[in-house]
Amino acid sequence: MEQPLDIAELARATLYLGYGLTNQGNFNGAEPELQRALHLYVELADQKGQCDSLNVLGIVKARRGRPVEALELFLQVRQLSVTLKNVEGEANALLNIGATYNNMSDHPNALHYHLLALGLSRQHALPSVERRTLNNLSVSYNGIGGHDDALEAAVACLKVHDEDDPMLDALALRNAGYAHFGLKQFPEAQAMYLQARVLMEQAGDQAEISSLDLLLGRVEQQQGRLEEARHLFERSLEISQTIGDEGVEIESLLRLGELLGTSGQVQDALSALNRARTLAEHGQLRSELCEIDLALSKLYRRAGRYQEALTHLEQHLQLNKELFSAASDQRLQSLRVQFDLEQAEHERQAAQHLNAKLEETNRDLQAAQAQTAELLTRLEQHANEDALTGLPNRRAFDVALTGLSPDQQLGIVVCDIDHFKSVNDRFSHLVGDQVLRQVGVLLKSQLRRGDLLARYGGEEFVLLMTEANSPTALKVCERLRRTIEAVLLTPQGHPRQCLD
Repeated sequence: MEQPLDIAELARATLYLGYGLTNQGNFNGAEPELQRALHLYVELADQKGQCDSLNVLGIVKARRGRPVEALELFLQVRQLSVTLKNVEGEANALLNIGATYNNMSDHPNALHYHLLALGLSRQHALPSVERRTLNNLSVSYNGIGGHDDALEAAVACLKVHDEDDPMLDALALRNAGYAHFGLKQFPEAQAMYLQARVLMEQAGDQAEISSLDLLLGRVEQQQGRLEEARHLFERSLEISQTIGDEGVEIESLLRLGELLGTSGQVQDALSALNRARTLAEHGQLRSELCEIDLALSKLYRRAGRYQEALTHLEQHLQLNKELFSAASDQRLQSLRVQFDLEQAEHERQAAQHLNAKLEETNRDLQAAQAQTAELLTRLEQHANEDALTGLPNRRAFDVALTGLSPDQQLGIVVCDIDHFKSVNDRFSHLVGDQVLRQVGVLLKSQLRRGDLLARYGGEEFVLLMTEANSPTALKVCERLRRTIEAVLLTPQGHPRQCLD
């Protein structure tokens, strides 16, 4: 770039610079270079260059915590790939869309787009896409607590025959480590993380190194090696501050503060947690603020500073309420993007038809792909099923609702468990999970034929009743309420949990 270059050469050099900075985890430096490369490619009317620039820029947006912007960019990548008849580019766009939904904790949508990407990769013999899709499926499984399946997907990723890709191997090893951690297999988790860190050091990806140090610190903490854990948290913090990865910096400060608090170093712990809170507040990261306020409340209470503990507890509770509203807003934005994605899918199908029906393949899956096919079957079930209660999830409910005819009479009942937070606080989340399962079973046992009961989120359930007028709906509601009341009674006769 220091040489006299024509615009095409300058665009290519700028794109490669942005891509290299992204691989190093330097997102602050990468974003302006990628924006400049995109502008140059638009000026050149070079669609392939635009596609490449948009794709890397979308990755940067996602890594910097702007998922809706990332989804919009990946949508453009998919549309351009269809125009260019670039199947691999389209599969990668689908893969990145799924990864972004994973980052938003919307695992059902993530699974949907990963399935589309996996289908394309198999139809068109794209093993590199298949490997990355399996890696991302491992992330989705870990996200819903299916750690055994997550481990299986990560191992399958490592077994797919393709050119050596140390970065992808490192990501799969990290996901395998996370699955072991979730299964409380801490030595195995540590071994996976360490292997992944060696590969990331060779690649020079500082963002991933910082993240792995954080994970290794948590493993050491779980095994009671607090000094080693502190060293790793501090190293993660130093790297994340250097490269501008505020997400990892905030979590490093949070984990460090919690560790120092349990070690009796109250002032140092408060300093770390307050620094984390300042960063989260500046970045308007309310989810992180919510967790930090809870940690501060516990620390102040342990130190006997009850007024400050109460203040942070109140802030935690308020943020908890706001997070639901914020999540709803983000869902609305992602729905708009999802509509665009569906439109792009229609355009892709039309383009396939107009371009002489792109080669259809009927090749049966070989033995090496049998494991993947079985995994897909389970994924389709998990995409529509709540992992805790076994009931249909919110996505399944939305699908059922949109499938009804406009003139069909129906009733919708939304119910939640009163004072459910007190159950978790007093008896633990394990008991709370048992309550949710039992309530789901009781509700399901009282349904009419054709009714649909789904877990809507948290302690909320939703019931869809077809051909139900108001008196019928009220009658069903009262029957459900009495069923819960009759079963969940203490020996003294006072209801432990009720529905409203």
